[in-house]
Amino acid sequence: MASSSVNLEDMYAKLSLTPEEEDGILVREEDVGQIQQKFVLVGLFLTDRNVNFQAIQNVLADLWRPKEGVEIHDLGGQRYSFVFYHVLDMERVIDGSPWTFEQGMLVYHKLEAHEDPNTIQLKTMDVWVQVYDLPMGMISEKIIQSIGNFVGEFVKADPANMNGLWKPFVRVRVRMNIEIPLKRRMKLKRAGRDFNWVNFKYERLSMFCFVCGCLGHSDRECSVVYANPGKTIERAYGVWLRAPGKNSRTQNTRSK
Repeated sequence: MASSSVNLEDMYAKLSLTPEEEDGILVREEDVGQIQQKFVLVGLFLTDRNVNFQAIQNVLADLWRPKEGVEIHDLGGQRYSFVFYHVLDMERVIDGSPWTFEQGMLVYHKLEAHEDPNTIQLKTMDVWVQVYDLPMGMISEKIIQSIGNFVGEFVKADPANMNGLWKPFVRVRVRMNIEIPLKRRMKLKRAGRDFNWVNFKYERLSMFCFVCGCLGHSDRECSVVYANPGKTIERAYGVWLRAPGKNSRTQNTRSK
């Protein structure tokens, strides 16, 4: 029996369309993107494990408790949509992030008009960073913003940073690229003086690699470890990058 395999492109090239098929339809702008009129986040969880969709629905609905409700849809490929019915419900979820399910942190994107939820890139996450060892005379809005842009992309600062009371750290909201290792510290130098080390801790930080410093996997699954079997691998990151809650002012900082 002869092979029945046919190149689809060749087959389609041979098709001849009727006038009716060539006409198509004209779509008006007011008929497009009804889902965008609601308030939609698209996200995935940073984990290699299979995620139980029913469990996600139950857990997040219980955590978020949106007043006007939320619909969670499985888009396939471990990607989900979160459809809210009031902007305040969505904003509370955004402001409360990062969210974690079974050690996997939720990476999300606020869907804009005409964006495709299946192809939009999910590479950033907003987190609160605690900045330690910042010299008293160098606590200013401009310096805090610059530090935020060093860690990632500055989003906002905690208004309590500037309330005039001494505190062991200040807080800055940062949009981080999840494909880049966590920043542990930075040099801060004042003109004519020696530099200071400024150290970072991340609030609500879940799974990350102690070897490469990237989110979403542990050191046991790190490609660096697999590329160097039998060798001693330095773990330059650790649990000390996890911050206490914003109301805790007692944890000591540790730098490498």
